Amino acid sequence: MPANTVLAIKHTLSFPKRPAVSRGFSTLAMAVLLTLAYNQIFVRSVWSLGGWSQAWPLLSLLFLVNVLLCQLLSIGKIQKIWLFALVIIAAASQYFMQQYGVLIDKGMLQNALETDNHEAMGLLNIAMLPYFSYYLLLPGAFLLWTKHRPQSLKRGVLHYLAIMMVSTLLATVLVVSQYQNFAPALREHRDLKHQAVPFNAINAAIGLLKSNTAQSNTIEFQHYAEDARLITGVGKPQLVIMVLGETVRADHLGINGYHRNTTPKLAQRKLVNFGAIDACGTATAVSVPCLFSHLNRADYDETTAKSSDNVLDVMQRVGVNVIWRDNNSGCKGMCDRVPQDQSFIANNVNGCNAGDCADTLLLNGLPQKLLALKPTAKPVFVVLHQQGNHGPEYYKRSWGAQKQFLPECESNLLTQCPQQHIINAYDNAILATDDMLDATIQLLETLAADFDTALLYVSDHGESLGENGVYLHGLPYWMAPEAQTKVPMLMWFSEQFKQANHLTSTCLEQLPQQALSHNKLFDSILSLMQIQSRAIRPEQDLFSRCAAAQEPQRSTK
Repeated sequence: MPANTVLAIKHTLSFPKRPAVSRGFSTLAMAVLLTLAYNQIFVRSVWSLGGWSQAWPLLSLLFLVNVLLCQLLSIGKIQKIWLFALVIIAAASQYFMQQYGVLIDKGMLQNALETDNHEAMGLLNIAMLPYFSYYLLLPGAFLLWTKHRPQSLKRGVLHYLAIMMVSTLLATVLVVSQYQNFAPALREHRDLKHQAVPFNAINAAIGLLKSNTAQSNTIEFQHYAEDARLITGVGKPQLVIMVLGETVRADHLGINGYHRNTTPKLAQRKLVNFGAIDACGTATAVSVPCLFSHLNRADYDETTAKSSDNVLDVMQRVGVNVIWRDNNSGCKGMCDRVPQDQSFIANNVNGCNAGDCADTLLLNGLPQKLLALKPTAKPVFVVLHQQGNHGPEYYKRSWGAQKQFLPECESNLLTQCPQQHIINAYDNAILATDDMLDATIQLLETLAADFDTALLYVSDHGESLGENGVYLHGLPYWMAPEAQTKVPMLMWFSEQFKQANHLTSTCLEQLPQQALSHNKLFDSILSLMQIQSRAIRPEQDLFSRCAAAQEPQRSTK
C-alpha cells in the first residue's frame, strides 16, 4: 500500500487535535454555562418578576458572580479540577431543586450532610442517569478535551487579576446603576439567592462551616436547671414513653379532621389531642435539637443547643432513667449523654437495619428492659424515634393491611407520580404510625401494675406533597408552607397517672386550647416528670394550671 495512502487513512481515523484556549476563555465559557444551563429555576423566577426588563440585570449579576467563582481557583492545573467541581455542585443543586422544589440554603445542606446511607439511597434512582450524563459528562468532556495555551507566570498572574478586577468593577457598576430594581426584588423575593446556582450551595457551605467552627470553639459545656429536683412518692414510679414522629403533618391525621380516617385506632382512644402545633424547624437537623433544648424557636442557636443541657440531660441528672431507641438517622446530638438502646434491631427476626424497620419494632424487648428498671423505683422516660413518614419513598413506610389507599407512588422521583398517588402512600404511612402508637399504648396498659404510665407523641416537622410544585421539607421557615411547619401532638394518660399527678379531666380538656408549639416541650416534660426547678417557665409549662397541692407523702430529693 502506498505510503501516501497509509497517511491519508491515519489522518481520516485520527481524532481532531485538542483545541488550545486561554485560561480566561475557560473561565468565561464555564460562567456562561453555569448561568444558562444550571439556573433554569432562577431564570423562570426572575422572568416572572416583570419580563426582560427585570430579568436582565439579575441574570447579568449572576453571570458576573459566576465569573468570579470560576476564576477564584483558576490557577495552574487546579483550574480544571475547580471548574468541574463547580459543575458537579451546580448539576446536583439544580437536580434536587427541580425534582423536589427545595431551596439550597445552610439548613438544607446540613440536612443533606447529616443524612445516613439508608436515606441517601432513598433519593437515588436510575432515572437520574440521563440528567447527570448530560449535565456532567458534556462539560467534563469539554474540560478534558481542551488544553490551555502556555503562558509565563507573570502573564498568568496579570490575566488572573484582570478578570477578577474587571468582573468586580462591572458587578459594582451594575448594582449601583440598577439598585432601584435590585433592592425591592431581593427584599420581597428572598428565595432568589437560594435559587442562584452554584452561589447558593457555596454560600450555604460557608454558613455551615462558620457554624461548625463556632461549635468547635465554643465555651465549655453549660449546665441548665442545676437546681432541678425530683419529687418522689410512695406509689409506683412513673413511666412516660415519648414517640418522636418523623415528617408527619398535622392536617393528614383523621383525628384532626382530615377527610380520610388515617387514625382509626387512635380515634378509639381517650386522648388529649393538641391538633396542629408549630414545629421548631422544617428539618430534623434543626427541629430535634430545638424541641429538646430550653431554647425557643425565635432564639434557637445550634451551638448553644448542642453545648448545654437538654431536657434529657436534666432528667437523667435528677435520677430519671432515660432510654433512647432510634429507628431513624440519629438523635442530632440530643441523646449523646443518655443510654441508647438498639437491642431491638439485633434481636429482630426480619433482618432489618435501623431506618428500614417497621416502627413497631421499636417496642421489641422493651417491656423486659422496663421491668428490669422497676427495682430502682425511679421514674422512666423513653424516647422512640420513628422512621415515620420519611420520604420520598413513603410507600416503604407501610405494610400489608396498612395499605388502604391505592395506588401508591412507588418511586422516589415524586414529580413522575400523580399527586394523589403520593398522598396515598403518605397516608398509608400515617396508618402505620396509628398502629405503632396504639401498640405502644397497649404496652403501657400491660405495665400499669408496675408503673404509672403515659404517652407523648409529637412530630418533628411536616412535609410538602406537591402543593405548588414543592415536595419534601426543609424550606426556610419564613417561606415554608404550613404543611411543613404544622405538626401533630397528642398525649395519653392512664387513670393512675392522672390521679398521681392531679390531672383532672377538666384541666386536661383545657390543654389543647392553649397556643402550642415545640417551645413548650422542655418545661412541660420536666413538669410532667414531677421535676421542680426555677428554670421551668410557668407560661411554657402546659401543666402549670393543672398543678394542685402536692400530696403530703411526696418529698423533694
